[in-house]
Amino acid sequence: MATTSSLGIGTGVDLQSMLSSIITAERAPIRALDTKISAANSQISLYGTLKSKLDALNSAADTLQFPSKLSALSATSSDTTVLGASASYTAAVGSYGLEVTQLASAQKSFTTAYAAGTTFSAGDLTFTVAGVAATPISISAGATLENVSSAINAAQIGVTATVITDSTGKQRMVMTGDKSGTGKGFSLVSTVAASGGQDSLATFDTATAGLNRKDALDAKIKIDGIEVNSSTNTFSNIAGLTLTAVKLGTSNVTVQNDSTKITAAAQAFVDSYNAVVTLIKNNSNYDATTKTAQAFNGDGTVRSLLNTLSSARTTVPTELSSATLKTLSSIGVSVQTNGQLKLDTAALSSAISTSATDVVKVLNAYGKSYSTAVTGILSGNGSVASRISGLNTTVNRYKDSQATLELRVSLVEKRYRAQFTALDKMVSSMQTTSSYLSQQIAQLQK
Repeated sequence: MATTSSLGIGTGVDLQSMLSSIITAERAPIRALDTKISAANSQISLYGTLKSKLDALNSAADTLQFPSKLSALSATSSDTTVLGASASYTAAVGSYGLEVTQLASAQKSFTTAYAAGTTFSAGDLTFTVAGVAATPISISAGATLENVSSAINAAQIGVTATVITDSTGKQRMVMTGDKSGTGKGFSLVSTVAASGGQDSLATFDTATAGLNRKDALDAKIKIDGIEVNSSTNTFSNIAGLTLTAVKLGTSNVTVQNDSTKITAAAQAFVDSYNAVVTLIKNNSNYDATTKTAQAFNGDGTVRSLLNTLSSARTTVPTELSSATLKTLSSIGVSVQTNGQLKLDTAALSSAISTSATDVVKVLNAYGKSYSTAVTGILSGNGSVASRISGLNTTVNRYKDSQATLELRVSLVEKRYRAQFTALDKMVSSMQTTSSYLSQQIAQLQK
């Protein structure tokens, strides 16, 4: 009996093409799921982009809600070599006469000069720093001045020591307090003796001319004749000003309105808001001709998201209920027909000139509202995360369905291949028998 190596040899019919057509038809639902998976993955990707845009909006809103980031005032020093100045939003517009009368300093003390090769006996060094006695520092017998200096530094008590050798070969230890300001000085009691009967380490040199000795002192400035002290050369939050003393002298500080930071922050907020709206609008269209919809078309999550953002704009924050300015439109931020925001910089500048404090209050309040809204949207159980999770679940369900369909198609192909193979063999056998009978009949007719 004849055998076949491929479908159709026995019958003369292209059974392989027939089987391929059947399998192609059987795989139609799988291909349909491929299309759905692709669409869902496109939505997931687009939601990832939307999340990035919302993150940027949240960052811009966060900037608005903190007054320190919106300083609407600038401070200018007439002589920055004497005094540096900056202003917070609480400063008052005006001009101030400043005089630096004393710079802050940390205590710096010198030991007497010791001969080269001086060593010290065993004993303790006990420092009192800023009125507090430190743990005694033990010095071993035979220690050099460098050894003593290293021991002081290792103790980390708030005093730093160095050793300087002068042109004659003699050595001094220089001790400097870590902090400046009145009351931050130090004193030393020592049971350590120097060889050769030289002075104790606790005997500070107060007589030798030229040594750069310093007492622990506060910085002092006068503001329009009123004296102010600071333990450092920086004076913080004095009538909304931060002043840095550089050297003794006088300078005038002028505080004036500065819309630069506010305008930049407001524009950044508007731009980031519009980026969210544009992304959604540009991916929500429906083409009636091709009957195809974009990824966000008909998506309830993005509709709800836009409503949430709109509500944050139209709802007057509680903290502004009795304020002079209550809305974003009152400072030049308006909504356009396409849902985007627009900043009128001239209107904003005018509002700042009238009352920078009121403008900052409006931006703070709405910044907080938007930050709260967007944080909720982006939270782990927020609408964006829930939608992405749902889409991922849908994709996995489609893939599971495909796996089931692939198994079904495999079984269908196996069944038809078996049937076609059997048909091939049967027809081939019949053709062989027919040929044999034809030959026998032909022999009988001879």
